[in-house]
Amino acid sequence: VQAQLNNTISVVLDAAGNQLICDINNHRIRRVDRQTGLISTWGGTGEKLPTPDGSPVIRAPLYGPRTLAVAKNGDVIIVLREGHAVYRVNAQTKTVHHVAGTGTGGYSGDGGDAKLAQVNGPKGVALAPNGDIWLADTQNHAIRIISVKTGLITSVVGDGQPGDGPDGDPAKCRLHHPHGIYIAKDGTAYVGDSSNHKVRRLSVK
Repeated sequence: VQAQLNNTISVVLDAAGNQLICDINNHRIRRVDRQTGLISTWGGTGEKLPTPDGSPVIRAPLYGPRTLAVAKNGDVIIVLREGHAVYRVNAQTKTVHHVAGTGTGGYSGDGGDAKLAQVNGPKGVALAPNGDIWLADTQNHAIRIISVKTGLITSVVGDGQPGDGPDGDPAKCRLHHPHGIYIAKDGTAYVGDSSNHKVRRLSVK
């Protein structure tokens, strides 16, 4: 309660039940121990620099960490808003590994290696039951999926342009600044289409 934070948005519980907090403007992820209530820096250095692949997360710059998700094995997915990228922190080694995004904002790479694709100011993430990463690529007005098996990225909703629907075929539905995303146990996706003031549901067959 004596700690100072700067623009905190995403809070998740890690595998041990501790709070992980995106301290966005401090470019850090903070950890609150559930037993002691003490806060510490879990990741990030405060620097606005690229994140070195494979480095310890505690010593890795994290440029604008915006949202988090925790995998079944305890790995933590980190989405960097200003860093235009997605990383995975290995729960065992506490090292950070590049998953998607080149670090330069843009909209490219569908159907190819997610590491070579451009994303733009992503702000939401969720993990599907099969482990795939669903990304709210906010400034691209799109929902994109990163396959855990292949490492490929595809857009499932949106085409890079802002809009409002229509309902029906997700490939023809436009969004406007999607922020939040949630995947239910049956695989149904719920999207917070923020500038349209709507929640959209994507039924997965």
